[in-house]
Amino acid sequence: MSNETTSAERRVRAGQTIRVIVWLVVVAVVVVFALVNTKKVDVDWVVSDSRAPLWVVIGASAVAGAIIGFVARPRRS
Repeated sequence: MSNETTSAERRVRAGQTIRVIVWLVVVAVVVVFALVNTKKVDVDWVVSDSRAPLWVVIGASAVAGAIIGFVARPRRS
């Protein structure tokens, strides 16, 4: 029985490690993409508009998307 538990634990840990690596790669790609785009752009809000650096818009969009994805994902029972 201990071999089955150890094997299952290894699979879980391997899955967690892969998930962390994928997240780190995604974050690195978003950071590099944002830092390369330094121009100022117009941002249209519902009631007004403003100018902001494109890297701020990209970063805010990535954070908002991550939060929405975390909140909207199905929960395990």
